[in-house]
Amino acid sequence: MQKPTEKEAIWPVTQLFVLSASILITVFLLKAASDFIVPFLIAVAIAVILAPLFTWLESKRIPKGVSLLAVIVISLIPVVLVGGYVAEEAAAFSANYQNIKASFTQSLQHFFAGLSHYGITVDEAKVDMMLQKSNLSGVLKKLVTQANEQFSNLFLIFFMVAFMLMESTFFYNKIEKITQTYRIDGAVLQELLEKVKSYFSIKVKTSLLTGVWVFAILWFYDIPYYYLWAVLAFALNFIPVIGSILAAIPAVAFALISHGIGTALWVGLWYIVVNMVVGNILEPKIMGRGLGLSALVIFLSMTFWGWVFGPAGMILSVPLTMMMQYLFDHYEQTRWIALLLSDYKTNTTQGGADA
Repeated sequence: MQKPTEKEAIWPVTQLFVLSASILITVFLLKAASDFIVPFLIAVAIAVILAPLFTWLESKRIPKGVSLLAVIVISLIPVVLVGGYVAEEAAAFSANYQNIKASFTQSLQHFFAGLSHYGITVDEAKVDMMLQKSNLSGVLKKLVTQANEQFSNLFLIFFMVAFMLMESTFFYNKIEKITQTYRIDGAVLQELLEKVKSYFSIKVKTSLLTGVWVFAILWFYDIPYYYLWAVLAFALNFIPVIGSILAAIPAVAFALISHGIGTALWVGLWYIVVNMVVGNILEPKIMGRGLGLSALVIFLSMTFWGWVFGPAGMILSVPLTMMMQYLFDHYEQTRWIALLLSDYKTNTTQGGADA
């Protein structure tokens, strides 16, 4: 066997270092430009969601300008109707944050005191330390703050959405031309785009159901800031794994502060029911085939994109990772990364033959 030359031996390691350095530089550039990129990504997501309605209106021979105006107005109606209440409650929450935190601590102390009557002793110092380390209140405050910031960018976001929808008619023609010119597998790219569109479409419907259901529950129990927590439940339903947990925490906490442990338990139980029905029954049934990503990768991608783009990155983590997987799969040198990201387990036919 011919012994490989020194250059051939060290090239794979060199290639790995170059790839790693390139990824790190790209990631830090994305993080540095997040103030501009986040509104753009939100605009892309909204455009993907509204594109089918825009296309349907055009298919009815309605002029493009009228179709665009109708789509923007229809999408803005719920934002304007609910947005005022949400902005008001978010501002009140931020202003009263320290008082709310003190009230929550006092409610926890009363709860622990009640447990002591039944012989259950809780170390309050350890619980307080655990809450400080988890920084859940800080995460929720950051979510509310960024929601307020993006609401102030609403005009810019919908301005970009309008231009994206105007270009959507020619987008697929451009994709087809690119795939033919550069000999890219158009079927795979088309499948990725359809998967992303399907993901957003299904997530919007299930998240809307979650938000309305949570709103009804919180309104019934008269939980403070119920508009804010319902919209938060809608948005956090896009975040895999921990989104539903984060959405339940403020509602249960305010139920404990305002109505006591009984109402808090009922609200928590209802959140479990909503998440079981929507997350474990409806979404898997509607989505059918998986996303092509492993469960571990979905969780890690949520953490990674959350670090890069904040809460918006957590919400958009799945489609962003799907696109990265496609990009890595397109080149032979990085195809192994795409395989690591995938939900591949084993070839059952080959495994049976080997056995």
